[in-house]
This record gives sequence, structure tokens and C-alpha cells, in this order.
Amino acid sequence: PGMRVGSWHRVAVAALLGLLVLPLAASCIGVILPAVGFFPALGGTGLSWQPMRDALATPGLATAITLTLGIALATTALALATSFAVLATFPGTRARRWIGRVCGPIIAVPPSAIAIGILFLLAPSGWLMRLISPWLTGFDRPPAFALVPDPYGGALVFALLAKEIPFLLLVSLAALSALPARRLIDTGRSLGYGRAATWIYLVLPLVYRRIRLPLAAVMIFALSVIDMPRLLGPSLPPPLAILAVEGFEHAELARRLPAAFLACLQIGVTLLALLVWRAGELLAGAVLSMARRRGLRIRQAGVVMFPVALAGLVPPVAAVAGLAAAAIWSVTASWFFPAALPAAYSLRAWGRIDTLAPALLNSLGLAVAASLLATGIVLLMVVLNDKGKRPLLRLAIYAPLLVPQVSLVLGLQAVLVWFWLDGTWLAMLWIHALFICPFAYLIIAPAAAAMDQRYIAVAASLGAGPGSRYLRVALPMLAPAITTALFVGVSVSVALYLPSLFAGGGRITTVTLEAMALGSGGSRQMAGVAAMLQLAIPLLIFILLRFWQHRRYGKFAGMRAGGLH
Repeated sequence: PGMRVGSWHRVAVAALLGLLVLPLAASCIGVILPAVGFFPALGGTGLSWQPMRDALATPGLATAITLTLGIALATTALALATSFAVLATFPGTRARRWIGRVCGPIIAVPPSAIAIGILFLLAPSGWLMRLISPWLTGFDRPPAFALVPDPYGGALVFALLAKEIPFLLLVSLAALSALPARRLIDTGRSLGYGRAATWIYLVLPLVYRRIRLPLAAVMIFALSVIDMPRLLGPSLPPPLAILAVEGFEHAELARRLPAAFLACLQIGVTLLALLVWRAGELLAGAVLSMARRRGLRIRQAGVVMFPVALAGLVPPVAAVAGLAAAAIWSVTASWFFPAALPAAYSLRAWGRIDTLAPALLNSLGLAVAASLLATGIVLLMVVLNDKGKRPLLRLAIYAPLLVPQVSLVLGLQAVLVWFWLDGTWLAMLWIHALFICPFAYLIIAPAAAAMDQRYIAVAASLGAGPGSRYLRVALPMLAPAITTALFVGVSVSVALYLPSLFAGGGRITTVTLEAMALGSGGSRQMAGVAAMLQLAIPLLIFILLRFWQHRRYGKFAGMRAGGLH
């Protein structure tokens, strides 16, 4: 029996590795071979440098690379600085609890919905300009200048900060909860340092070490995000990821070869950005160490941190205001500039929701199915990767967060085309589950590691077998984490734009694809409806999961921690 269990264990590990590693291997094959000229469907049966030459001859390529690096580094640095300033400025337990409750829903909002909201807020005829006109600006018609999009990517950075500051705040709060922060602060204060200096010298470096992986994910997301730049980013030239995607979308199929090289170049740009960040990290660490050794009190740090913390709250607040503007537009009959509110309201746009019904049903079905599949994969991985003995499994499951999305998806799409799988539900389900798995693992793995094993031992002493112990003891104890993982998985699935665009092959649409199309130049009323539908799916799943969790475990105080709140 021992050999049989061991054999099944090895088979399960091999199957799981195949499920997670095969997409990465396929992506590498699908993006590297066309980049070097091998694409039999277009007659490319040998290796060639021509795709590289064509890609490097792309007009504005150097500017696109510089723009991509600048946006990613600025977003990451500003998100880190402002989130740390918020933590140091509002250190109390009640403030942290309030921050956690506010940031959670913002993280669940799809990036495309945030981009649509920011567009509705900051456009020349947007809500912000309407609120301050004509009494402050003197404008009785929309101004000629535009805040979005701008040629330097400032609006895109602002929108990315609205998404990333709440994310970094949550992961930093989680890291902070595992540290003796109060004792460290008391020690620093007893040595004559101010509160801000104590945070900078003692607390924040420890938090930083624990959030390096999420911080890398923030940078890689800013480097390769597609939906936000299409609405808010510069277009002449656009960021590098947009150039690659436009090549794949071009009617001339031969353009796919240089586009594949651009996707490979995206990986190089990502590595360069990480190296630049690492160099800045070493420099900042050396400066901080020198200041600590010299005993600098940096008494003015507290004066600086407060306005930085307030500035950090502006992008998330703007995102919420933009979503409110989208909601107003969805029920607007007529709204002429410079009126602050519509002159008349109507549900006429919502009456045309039947045009979005197929996309809505597709998104709901995909989100639920992919979340269940990804959660099942993660639960299996947690069992097989007991105490982290198999680091390759963990590396494979984190890959979708650490590889630029444009490089991963374009490579996978090429393989799907080769095997006639693009535009199928199997491809959509697979690629959605692939992107949900890292988030589900980040939620379930710590809960499984913190689980009290004495309950399992008691069940074993009562004669329960391994399967019974897992199903009747371990899984119920993980129920709060599982419900959270399912909700996050649904939110991630609904937000996926590029994977849905290419895996769907134009035959399977989602509400996010429709929202992007409408936000790029369709009716503002219907764009507002689509943005609200993007929020409706995670909200519906949240209500259902919260109801089930309360109904099933509401009387068990020890089983509520870590669940949905």
C-alpha cells in the first residue's frame, strides 16, 4: 500500500507539473519560433533574422521602450512610497482595519472598469471638468486640451496607481501583521527617534522584504498591461506591449513575425526594469544603512509623510469617483456640458442590455468554472507540495504573475492556432484558470500552513483514513480561505482582457471585451452599463459566497477568520 500511495503521489505531481509547466513551454515555443522566422503557415520553414530587422525598424520603437520603462518604474516607486506613507501615517489597528475594508473592493474592480471610470472623470468633457465649470474655469464648452490620454503616460500611471496602491496596502498589512511592529516602534521611541523615523529605520525595511514578490508582480503588470493603455495611454507611439498586440491583430499575417519578436523584446525590457529596480533598491538600502549608523533623526520625515499619504489616497478616490460617473452615465438621457449632473435620467441604455447578455453569461460561466478549476488545482498542489518540498511547483504556479502577460498570451495563442483550439471554451477555461492559480495559491497556501495539525491527528487516532481526514477535517478548516480564493478568482477572470481576446479568437466574447470596445469610442451610456456589469459579477458571487459562509460557519467563531468580510 505504501508503494501504491507513493506511486500515485508521483503520478499526481507529474500531472500537476505538466498542467502548469506545459503552458509556459508552449508559450516559449509559440513566441520564440515566429520571432526567428519559423512559421510554416506563412511559408517560414527556416530560421531568419528578418523578423528582428522588421521589428527593430518599427517607427518609434525606442520611444515606446523608454515610455514602457518609465511608466512601470514610476508606477512601482510611487505605489510603494505612498502605501508605506499611509501605513506610517495611520498606524492604529482601527485605521488598518478600515484601510483593509476599503482596499479589498477596489482590488476586485477590473482594470478596464477603472480605466473607463478615469476616462469619464478626466476627459475634456468629463465629470471633473463639469464640476468646476464654468464657475472656476470659465469654460462653457469642453476645453481644447485633454488630460487623457497624454503623450507622456501620466494618466496611465495615475490609473495604475488607483489599482496598485490598494493592492500594496493589503499585502503590506498582511506582512505587518506577522511582525512585532509595536515592540519595534517602542524600541525606536525609547532611543529618542520620532515615530516616522522609527517606521523608516525599523519597520518598513522588514515589510519590504516580505512584499518583494508582490512588488515584482506590480512592476510586471505595469509593463505589460493592455486594456488600460488602450484607453488612457499615449498612441504615437504606444507602449511596447501595445505595439506587439497590434502586430498580432494586423490583417496582414506576416506582421505576426516581427510582433513575436517584440513580445520577446518585452521580456528583455522586463528584465531590464527589474535590474534597474534592484540597483535602486541597493542604493536606497545603502543610504538608509548609512543614515542609521550615523544616528540621523530625520525629524522632518513625519511632516513629509502626511502629504505623501494624502496624495496616495487620491488615485483610489478618483477611481471610485470615476465609477460613480460611469454609473450616472448608464442612466443618463441627456447630459450637456457644463452641467454637473444630467438634465434627464433614463433606463433606455439598460433596456439594451440584451445586446450584452451573451458576453455577460460567458463571463459569469467562465469566471465560476475557471475559479473552481483553479481552486481545485491549488488544493491539490498544497497537498502535494507539503512544507514547500517542491519549489518547481511553486515557481510554475507563480509564472503568470512573473512573466509579461503579452509575451505569455501571444505565445499561447500561437500554439492554440496550431492545434485548432483558439476560439474554443476549453482554451478559454484553461487560460483563465492559469491566471487565477497564483492568486488562489497566495490565499490558500498560508491558510493551509497555519492550520492546526492536532485536529488531523485527533481524526487519525479515531480511525479516519487519509481521504476522510482531508475531506471531513482539513477542507472545512480551509473553507474561509477557499471562499476568499473563489471570490478573488471570479474577480481575476472577469478582469482578464488580453487572454480572453486571443484565446476567444473573436468567437467567444466577454463583458470586459465589450466594455473596452464601448469605452474606446462607443456610446457613453452603454460603456457605463458595461462597466457596471463588470462590477456586478464579482458582487453577485461575493453575496452568494458570503451567504453560504455565514449559513454554514456563522456559529463557529474559529472558522470565520480569513474569510469574506
